[in-house]
Amino acid sequence: MDENRQTGSQNPGENQTFEQLTQDEKRKLIAALSMGRLSEDEKRELADAVRRSHLTDAERTQISRAFAMSRLSDEERRALLARRQQEKTGVVSSANGNAAAVQTNKPAEPAKEQELPPTAAVHDSEEERTRAHTVIGDETPGQGMTAGVRTQTEGEMLTRSVTLPVKKPSGGQHSGGTSRTADKQNRRYAGEPRETDTTAITSLLKGIVYIVAVLVISVFASWTVIEVANDVFAFVKSDEAVTVVIEEDMTSADVAQLLYTNGIIKYPTMYELFVRLKEESTDYLVGEYEISPSMNYGDLNDTFTYVANTKEQVVVTVPEGYTVDQIINLLLKNGIGTREGFVAAINDYEYTGYRFLEGLDDLDPQRTYRLEGYLFPDTYFFFKDSSEVAVIDKFLVNFERKVSEEYYERAEVLGMSMDDLIILASMIQAEGMTLTDFENISSVFHNRLANPRSFPKMQSDATLQYILDKRKSALTAADLQIDSRYNSYMYNGLPPGSICNPGMDAINCALYPAETNYYYFLADGKGNTYFSETNEQHEELKKIHIDSQ
Repeated sequence: MDENRQTGSQNPGENQTFEQLTQDEKRKLIAALSMGRLSEDEKRELADAVRRSHLTDAERTQISRAFAMSRLSDEERRALLARRQQEKTGVVSSANGNAAAVQTNKPAEPAKEQELPPTAAVHDSEEERTRAHTVIGDETPGQGMTAGVRTQTEGEMLTRSVTLPVKKPSGGQHSGGTSRTADKQNRRYAGEPRETDTTAITSLLKGIVYIVAVLVISVFASWTVIEVANDVFAFVKSDEAVTVVIEEDMTSADVAQLLYTNGIIKYPTMYELFVRLKEESTDYLVGEYEISPSMNYGDLNDTFTYVANTKEQVVVTVPEGYTVDQIINLLLKNGIGTREGFVAAINDYEYTGYRFLEGLDDLDPQRTYRLEGYLFPDTYFFFKDSSEVAVIDKFLVNFERKVSEEYYERAEVLGMSMDDLIILASMIQAEGMTLTDFENISSVFHNRLANPRSFPKMQSDATLQYILDKRKSALTAADLQIDSRYNSYMYNGLPPGSICNPGMDAINCALYPAETNYYYFLADGKGNTYFSETNEQHEELKKIHIDSQ
């Protein structure tokens, strides 16, 4: 069970602010934070909620203290609380190592005169003794957990350690008084510490606690200052490049959050304060930027606002199912690169560091484009003066981010290489219109691949359309006789390469097809796809939806 749930704390939701919580929820949440019961993710969630809130000074102080407490280990936290309790409840160590503390809310009952201990406090009058009472402060998490013990009287209450002469009247009656000298001697004989000794020990303990508290606060303050300064000025930070996108109408708060989310800065509130105090420009320029944590706050803000150093960028959106030729035409239309440069970058340049390219060394000579299928469809920001290799590499970086280890493991279970998987996904993308189509079309291809004796050929129109100069609404008998490995009516199995660049839906459906007994499908050209288990059913559907038109 989540420890946070056991404590009953209520962390704000993704869009909830701290100020929207009730007072009781705030108190419980701060208490759980102080005692170290929140996970790191819950702390970050709370920190985000606090940054979106308008808090009072008291609430900010409470939360700051709670975060400081949460960084301590359980042993350090218990030790710190014990020292605070010792100071504030009046604990005094006795000579034999035992602690005595005043912890009562009731008026002290007057002891019998013959039973008064040597250090007992005696009030001047019965009335004052009756009026004296002890008040113990309430322990409230988030307010320093203050707990104090104080003794009050309604009038002036004289409290003093007294030693009166001890006299025994005739008849053995106690006189009610004791001698100061006898009292001191009695204490010595009883092995009790002198009053001055007890006071000295108490003062020493308080001094030690004070020094420790000062040292702890100083260390924490110094650490905080160093951390914040390192974040602002980037003294010792990683230089790993990160790509971020500045969108239209972003504010300094939006940019700060963007930098925090991408691990560039640790303190977004401090970034906002820096921009405000330094009167930095907040006219952020829309575009994609490559930055790193090693850049200080000023350099980061300048990168997003400085027009003189900003290259001209264009936004290019590549639809799912676009072929390499279509993507090249789209890039050329936006003034990026040349056709010859892109063809060379796609077929000849050796890109390193990509796992999915490791199996592309020995390709079928009839494969049209080596990287067909790997130019992931998405929205990109390109500089107009970018090289063709840099542009293609950006596509590959995006593909690498999308395809996780799970995809490789699943492909291995299916007995397929990553390239086979992408080829199949491209066929699904080109043949289908909807997600349901993708799932069922995938099942048809998987069923045929699993039963090559009965269904050796994929018989996909899309693979043959890929090599035609112009896409046709319907293939002719002459088209079916084209001698090409992309003609899946003539050659067995998968084509030699992908026939488009598929999106994530098609890739996922290639990995996880619907469970069917379908071996045939038919598209009517109107956006409808029909599936059959037998050739007889397939031919009947053709008569209804194709031949009758």
